[in-house]
Amino acid sequence: MTDPRRRIGAGACLNGSATTNGQVTRPLARRLLTMVAMLSIAVTGVATAAAFVFVRESAADSQTRHLAAYVGERVKTEDRLFSDLVKVHDAAGEALTRRLAQREDARKLARFDTLFPDYGDGTRRSAPGLFDGARIGEQYVYGVGAFLPRAATLTVADKALIVSALEVVAATGEAQLRHYDNFYFFTPDSRLVMFGPKRADKLQFYRRDAPPDLSIASEEMTLLTLPENNPDGVMKCTKLRRLISDPSGRRLNAACMTPFYRDGRFVGAFGSSLSLDSYLLRAVGDALPGGRNMIVADNGELIAAQAVSRKGMVDAAALRRFETESDLKRLMQHIRAQDRDVGTVLSPKGDRLVAYGRLIEPGWWFLMTFPSGDIVWSSLKTASWVLLFGFLGVLAQVLLLYRLTNQMVVAPLHHLAEAQRLGDPAAAAPIEAREDEIGVLARSLRGQRDRNEELLRSLEERVAERTAELQSANQAKSVFLANMSHELRTPLNGVIAISDRLAEERDPAVRRELAAVVSSSGRLLEQVLSDILDVSKIEAGEFQLTPEPFDLARLVQGMAELHAAAAQAKALTFRWSVEPEAAGTYEGDSGRISQILSNLLANAVKFTDDGEVALEVDRSDEGVRFVVRDTGVGFDASVRERLFKRFVQADQSITRQYGGTGLGLSICAALTDKMGGRITADGAPGEGARFEVVLPLQRCAELPAEAEEEAAETVSLEGLRVLVAEDHPTNRKVVEIVLEPFGVDMTLVADGEAALAALDEKPFDAVLMDMQMPVMDGLSATRAIRAREAASGARPMLVIMLTANAMEEHIAAAEAAGADLHLAKPLHPAQLIEALARARRT
Repeated sequence: MTDPRRRIGAGACLNGSATTNGQVTRPLARRLLTMVAMLSIAVTGVATAAAFVFVRESAADSQTRHLAAYVGERVKTEDRLFSDLVKVHDAAGEALTRRLAQREDARKLARFDTLFPDYGDGTRRSAPGLFDGARIGEQYVYGVGAFLPRAATLTVADKALIVSALEVVAATGEAQLRHYDNFYFFTPDSRLVMFGPKRADKLQFYRRDAPPDLSIASEEMTLLTLPENNPDGVMKCTKLRRLISDPSGRRLNAACMTPFYRDGRFVGAFGSSLSLDSYLLRAVGDALPGGRNMIVADNGELIAAQAVSRKGMVDAAALRRFETESDLKRLMQHIRAQDRDVGTVLSPKGDRLVAYGRLIEPGWWFLMTFPSGDIVWSSLKTASWVLLFGFLGVLAQVLLLYRLTNQMVVAPLHHLAEAQRLGDPAAAAPIEAREDEIGVLARSLRGQRDRNEELLRSLEERVAERTAELQSANQAKSVFLANMSHELRTPLNGVIAISDRLAEERDPAVRRELAAVVSSSGRLLEQVLSDILDVSKIEAGEFQLTPEPFDLARLVQGMAELHAAAAQAKALTFRWSVEPEAAGTYEGDSGRISQILSNLLANAVKFTDDGEVALEVDRSDEGVRFVVRDTGVGFDASVRERLFKRFVQADQSITRQYGGTGLGLSICAALTDKMGGRITADGAPGEGARFEVVLPLQRCAELPAEAEEEAAETVSLEGLRVLVAEDHPTNRKVVEIVLEPFGVDMTLVADGEAALAALDEKPFDAVLMDMQMPVMDGLSATRAIRAREAASGARPMLVIMLTANAMEEHIAAAEAAGADLHLAKPLHPAQLIEALARARRT
């Protein structure tokens, strides 16, 4: 028989690696360190890459929004010139109406010949003094030129109109000279009076050079004012057009005109011209670095742009070439398709980002274009810091893990293994003195050495028994771990994969659909974890019931309605009933009874492909009896023997086909036993199953009738001051995302001590407190807050413990510390919003 001490020493290398002369050839600690380091690098790398993509997209989106907002403000500024011009034209129209209403035709007729002498070619033109400066009655006039063709046909009314228009044009033009360098009045039959003292040609064209047969009747400026083209009589602006006074056609401008009506009859129009070297050039010249501004008409014709004019002179061919190269017609089609006055689009070629805004009064569009690569490069530079810090974080983690693992695990285990290999108990004494798991291991090995002689006598028999047990346990564990891996990875796939897709999706409808998948996966993951926690509580004997009065029929109805929809979705018939003798009020834990019924009904629906599912409730001698029947796959006698064991399902095909953790029925059995009841199951393969639960529930007094709930008063959280104490950045971001849309004024700190310091600086309406934080934990901080309030006599503020510590002892600890409410993570936004509404109401 082999010496047990020698056998233990030979296997004391503490891993499954082969040995050569007692030396470890594949150290477990080193492999563990390598695996942890690789896992850390992988997880941190993936997180860093995801954060990089998110930050880059966010930066680009933020820049685009800011650009659109900037263009919106620019458009408001530029459009003000045109809205002011509308007011100027309206004021001029009112002034002309007043003058014509004075009925001083004789006096004005006497002035007409002096102001507009016969030029000898059938026209009358303005006297030289009107431009150089002359007094008309009490009004001093300068900078005016006029052209009146077909003078012989002028009536007395026409002459009175021209004289009155001269006075209004001179007065209005002089008043608005700072904003508009010209102002004029013209009639559809080509008679024109213009104020333009700053014109380089001193209006010589109209005063001297214009041919006597000059006609502007077919010009766009005239056509836009005619009643048939402008029935509303509003101001309209032309596209770029040649100057009538410039035969070369290279001086282009745009003109804005407002029709003038007298006694309901169209007689002429007031107008102002905007030259390329004045307002339009200034508007497009004030561009952001790297950008290019332009003003474009609805049909894609260019109104103004940088580098297409020089001193007001424009090459028409260069203008058309610029329109073609910029593909303005297709660009304007994209902009109009968005049906928005302000926004951003990509150019048809995709090489430029275009921010646009509509100039309302002239009906033009103000465009700012930037190379799309500049936006991408800027966002990449912003997000590059994430990659840098991620790399530094990975490096720091690896170094720290290596150092800590070597000091705390590798060296002690190596020393212990060497002592066991040599069979030297004295060498292992320092390790045995440790108070951690390695010390426990060393002391266990020493105790094992002391018991080896006794154990050796029955070793073969016990080894055989233990081997069988271990194989069974290992098989059950493997099946359970495989099931857990599937059940956890399935919702995790929905969370991780869909989250990446959600970060890139821009369509709101698709984003809502993706968010619903993430939410559903999260709820499924939470349910799996809840089942595992319930089992752990039951095994530890820490499970407690909470009996209270409840209405049986209402409970059964709620469970039936909850699962009826799932049955209907599979085209199953769903029936439920409560016998009259069973109906009434009982004392018991209604939540756990609901959990039993929910598990049984969920299994019935899951394992039934056609037929029906039924829930029947009546009374027996033992108490209330709940029966769940289905016409599903059923089971045989061998399956029934292990049906209520933990981590077990009928067989692996069931697991693969229907999923599940194998915990539901074991939890039902444990809860039923805890309530003093019993649960049984009957079935046959292909003929369905029947589950019966009998609970010894005692009747109690009827519950008081519930009064109709009054409509809840809508409580706004706008301006609510909330202090968030949370050390994890992701959890802080979650709270920000949930509360930011409600206008909550949030202050975020990383530990309890910082929370107390923040409370010293300003008051808050509520505190969201994490339980586990560095420096000072949430429980200590809450106790300190309550102590301060008691000492100062201040009104207690709302303190909500928002933590991943969700066990009953954690809830009790939070309540003992003085917290008003305990909310477990994962956070349910509706619960948090309703809890904060309490702070607003109180």
